[in-house]
Amino acid sequence: MRRLRGPWGAPLALGGVGVFLLAVGLWNFNRELDNLAIEWGPVVAFSQIAIPALVVVYGGYRLASSSFNRDERWRVTLFGLAGLALVAGGVYTTIIVRLAEARPVGEPQYVVAVMAGVGAAGGAAMGSLSVTSRRDARQAERARDNFELLNSIIRHDILNSMMIVQSRAEFIEDEAEDDRILEFADTILTQTSGVVDQVERTRAILQALRTSDPRLEPIDLQGVIERELDTIRTTYDEVSIETDLPSDPVHVRADDLLDDVVGNVLSNAVEHNDKDDPRVVVSATTRDDDALADHSGNENDAGTAVELRIADNGPGVDDDLKDAVFRRDETGLHEDGTGSGFGLFFVDTMMRKYGGEVTIEDNDPEGAVFVFRFSGATPESDEPSEDLTDVVEVPA
Repeated sequence: MRRLRGPWGAPLALGGVGVFLLAVGLWNFNRELDNLAIEWGPVVAFSQIAIPALVVVYGGYRLASSSFNRDERWRVTLFGLAGLALVAGGVYTTIIVRLAEARPVGEPQYVVAVMAGVGAAGGAAMGSLSVTSRRDARQAERARDNFELLNSIIRHDILNSMMIVQSRAEFIEDEAEDDRILEFADTILTQTSGVVDQVERTRAILQALRTSDPRLEPIDLQGVIERELDTIRTTYDEVSIETDLPSDPVHVRADDLLDDVVGNVLSNAVEHNDKDDPRVVVSATTRDDDALADHSGNENDAGTAVELRIADNGPGVDDDLKDAVFRRDETGLHEDGTGSGFGLFFVDTMMRKYGGEVTIEDNDPEGAVFVFRFSGATPESDEPSEDLTDVVEVPA
């Protein structure tokens, strides 16, 4: 079949099939009215032909207003024609066999017309799904290419630039005699070291988000909490920090990025606290929880669940945002748009990878509580796994 030119060719062809089937239904309806005395029978027969035909016509209309390009529209139309041919052809072949066996066949044109409409509508629907899935695959491929490019930039361009800056700063520090120049050189070294560390952590985060099955191992939760709290104390002198942690070490199923997960929420609790005396309370408890253990798929934790709570006395989180803040498209927690939208998306994503969850509750009397629920782990029985950065090989 020669394709009609222009973006309207495929929709017109598909709509034309529906109009043709509708015309067949009208012809059959008039013929039956002339031959039958019962009026409702022809009406039912006509509706059985007309409804699929109208669906095909509507499909042509939707195809014309869709964002599909010319080739994609023709793909949908050809799927519809193939469905018509397969279904109607199969029914027609059955009728031919019945006639060859000298068996009576009543109203063959009616049966073929009904099934042709059903086949065309179903084929067009499958064609639309096929085009959509191919589009999604191409978008995923482009996203993967962009991811590789971003990793390449982070891995080489930024790190190489920082290494050059560091080497020059070290040279200045070694050669300079002026105290002020030495102070500037030390500041440059400190800041570039921080940038390098952040770049490395960003690379690990990007790889973790890409990896569908991270390698988990027992991680000392108390050690993570203490490290991140030390950072908060150093960065924010005015923050009052309280802890209520178990006396014995507590291990959870996680990976090396757990520091970033906990640190992200701790930083958020301080940065967006509008009180003159900001407070953060960190507590952890363990309990038996077979449901969480089953969810994590870990046979070594013996049903132990670990709950970490990070509470603050800040502005809190509205009820209608308690779930939304973890979505990637959410701009942030607060009206000024300063919330760490990506950070909370990362936190939620990693907790799911750990087989746990993170939720938000109201603090009493004010503020918010981030509640982490982990699956417990036993170091003696769990074999340590390779670092997450070794799981996914990113091309240079």
